[in-house]
Amino acid sequence: MSVLPSLSVVICASAGDQLEQTVAAATVAAARHSAEYEVVIAAGPAAAEAAARAAAARPLVYATYHRQPRPSAYLLRDACALTSGELILALDAATPPSVAAIERLLSAFNGQDVIAGMRTPMPSHPVQRAHIALLRRILVSDQVDPLLPLALFRAELVDLLPGDGELAPPLAHLYAVARRRGYTTMQIALPAQGAPTHQPRLSELASLVAQGPARGASPALGALVVVGSLWLLLRRRR
Repeated sequence: MSVLPSLSVVICASAGDQLEQTVAAATVAAARHSAEYEVVIAAGPAAAEAAARAAAARPLVYATYHRQPRPSAYLLRDACALTSGELILALDAATPPSVAAIERLLSAFNGQDVIAGMRTPMPSHPVQRAHIALLRRILVSDQVDPLLPLALFRAELVDLLPGDGELAPPLAHLYAVARRRGYTTMQIALPAQGAPTHQPRLSELASLVAQGPARGASPALGALVVVGSLWLLLRRRR
């Protein structure tokens, strides 16, 4: 088992229904891999009560609170600003990873600057596959699974996180920029059942399609996303 330098776990929490599960998994994995760790929760309004309970119940868990709903990039930057560890493990309470998935990611650390997880097997749903392809093209990235909100990175790379206007997932943006700038990156396979992601919303896909041509994405790829989105919408209405 690898022994990591000081580790800060940052959790974005827009809602509180799965926050306790997320905090529990993160603390178990962090305690097994680092003698010095902390957990920082960036809680939106709907997660404030759950975050307060988690912080009161665990001595190494802290929380920062927001009165207004914020995008995930904002919550992630806010949590990272409060960390003290040399490494940051970032995850999202909306899609809590399992202890095994987190530990597999932490165990892979061997001096890399960024380690990103990827689901195995990858999703077969046409909308998710089109979404992933569009993100890879827009970000000019080799990341296999840019939708998975689970990554480990060095604290000095926090400045590579995007602003609120970036439509791509913040950790996917950080990975892509770090790789382009010559930092050492790695991707590690994780069991799909232990590393969930949210189903892309139609509004997210539409925004990416609109942004894609300006950032080099093929119109044909955008059309594929539109067709997949319409298929999903019709399916939901049945």
